[in-house]
Amino acid sequence: AKKILKSSPELLTIGVTGSFGKTSVKYILHTLLQEEYDVLKTPESYNTPMGVVKTVRSMLRATHQIFVCEMGARHVGDIKELCDIAAPKMGIITSVGEMHLETFHSVENVRRTKFELIDALPEDGLAVVNMDSEHIAAKPIDHHARLIGYGVKHHEADYRAVNIRYTPAETSFDINFRGDLREGYTTHLAGRGNILNLLAAVAVADHLKVSEAQQKRAMRQIEQIEHRLTVKRTAGGVTIIDDAYNSNPTGAKMALEVLHHFTRPAGARRIVVTPGFVELGVRQAELNRELGRDIAAACDIAIVVNRTTSCSLVT
Repeated sequence: AKKILKSSPELLTIGVTGSFGKTSVKYILHTLLQEEYDVLKTPESYNTPMGVVKTVRSMLRATHQIFVCEMGARHVGDIKELCDIAAPKMGIITSVGEMHLETFHSVENVRRTKFELIDALPEDGLAVVNMDSEHIAAKPIDHHARLIGYGVKHHEADYRAVNIRYTPAETSFDINFRGDLREGYTTHLAGRGNILNLLAAVAVADHLKVSEAQQKRAMRQIEQIEHRLTVKRTAGGVTIIDDAYNSNPTGAKMALEVLHHFTRPAGARRIVVTPGFVELGVRQAELNRELGRDIAAACDIAIVVNRTTSCSLVT
């Protein structure tokens, strides 16, 4: 796989990692960049060395101009291993959070591992990071590549979503780019988390000269990504917000935020079905108690389907 990539010196590899949001950013970025380039992405959740190698060996063609490579991790050093294979020139960190603490042992280890992507970039590379992520913004970022920050709440981010408007059918927002207001972005994706994912993709698309008109057209065409805040409506009038792929404290809070603000007819009830959090080590009980408080504030009924976490959630 390394030899194949080295034989394509004009190929631009973009690494995408994060505790959550990386798969969504990969799909969104692929859609926006396809407006201007021939783009290959790692399929589904192919984010391990085996998945990346399989993608390169079986799918990469000479005509591809950009390779969007999702990078997952469960241990310190995992992202470095993937960077050693893919040699990214650009990198996106979507989040740093309390994920896989049974193997990482601390959030600081999670942060250090995700930032292995930024460490691997060349001096003329581009690093795009989510400044709304508490554990990213909490300390100075040591980097040698060009750094761009994005966010919704972080007022010093280079790209910031403002004037956000939700309807049952779509989400619209404007982008404040260093004081310059760009209006009229619309998507079928729901929630603040997806707006952050879109901002990351816009930052890269801008850098690669994909026009604002092309970005907006592509954004309207983005399909919901299955099990990641997917909104479905049944014939019987039930609306299902499916965020079942994976769960973490920050992502769950955003999903509950969508549920809480979702338009509903009079008398309708908000119901959460969840197993709670797993793989969070010594913090698991505490974080599940916090999740229980968030659920209580956002919905009418909670159905907890995991016996291990249920006691913490309902305490």
